[in-house]
Amino acid sequence: MARLRFGTLLKRHFLAGLLIVIPIFVIGWILGAVVGVLWRLPEFLPLQWQPDFLFKDHTLALFASAVFTIASTLVLAIGIAFVGWVSKYYIGRKFLEAIVDVIQRIPVIRSVYGALDQLMRAFGTGSGNQFSRVVYVEYPRKNVWAIAFVTGPAKGPNVPEKHVNVYVPTTPNPTSGFHLIVPDAEIRDTSLSVEEAFKTIISLGIAQSSRGASPGRDEGRLEK
Repeated sequence: MARLRFGTLLKRHFLAGLLIVIPIFVIGWILGAVVGVLWRLPEFLPLQWQPDFLFKDHTLALFASAVFTIASTLVLAIGIAFVGWVSKYYIGRKFLEAIVDVIQRIPVIRSVYGALDQLMRAFGTGSGNQFSRVVYVEYPRKNVWAIAFVTGPAKGPNVPEKHVNVYVPTTPNPTSGFHLIVPDAEIRDTSLSVEEAFKTIISLGIAQSSRGASPGRDEGRLEK
């Protein structure tokens, strides 16, 4: 009986644990890979400049490598910040657009870049009001609710008034989804941030924030 309970418990919580462990593992793997590359940078220096050549003491050589890695990380952070600063000006923006245009001409790379670019813009604070509101929308049928993002008021020929553009992401890949034009009165606001909404979508609802308004309890909106 105890073995049966253990097996049931394992099956019930294994997927939940897996969805928590995998993102942590991926982030740790990426950070480890970046630190590993930075740590090996001294190997690309001329032999007479490498820490092992300059310092006969192994401890001093390790300390010098650590200082070099920290300095390289700082330079990388400054470089990324510089790219962000340059992108705010016309010449820099045009230069970056030219680079992106080259990337988007490469068949496989352009798909990966496009998905990552959309996801990072959604999370970024400097992307304007790309996702201005996180809402619940009845999709794909009545009485079935989905998390969606309002991207702005709907405009165009013959578009009814007081309608908004909404993006309904798919699970667990939020970079693909559906564009809908929905009456503003038929959507329900949540208290979720964009990041919290993405966590819910990617985790299949397991990592769900308790701050989100329940679509079934939003009586004030329903009466409108």
